[in-house]
Amino acid sequence: MIRSRTVILAIFVLLAMIFSIVTASCFDSNHNRVTGQVLNVEQSSVTIISSLTLEDDSGKQWTFEGGGVFSGFTPAHLLEHRSRGESVTVEYQEIGSGILRIVHLAD
Repeated sequence: MIRSRTVILAIFVLLAMIFSIVTASCFDSNHNRVTGQVLNVEQSSVTIISSLTLEDDSGKQWTFEGGGVFSGFTPAHLLEHRSRGESVTVEYQEIGSGILRIVHLAD
């Protein structure tokens, strides 16, 4: 009885590890990140960003679309970052035709 529980637990742990590795590799391969200063924020509602423009350390400007969903920050929070000169990190996915869609935002 104890041996069968040990085997079941070992299989469960192994499957959990495999699932974690596969999930992490899929997540990392589909999303990119850039960090920069907020230049412009357009909003479609109080909580939804319709577009965001950043400038990275090299001076390149990046424009992202919000995708119509809450991405972790409100437009007002991003405007605070702009006024204070604080950087934000955008995790994004390129969805074709050069469109960069925000997946997640972080301080």
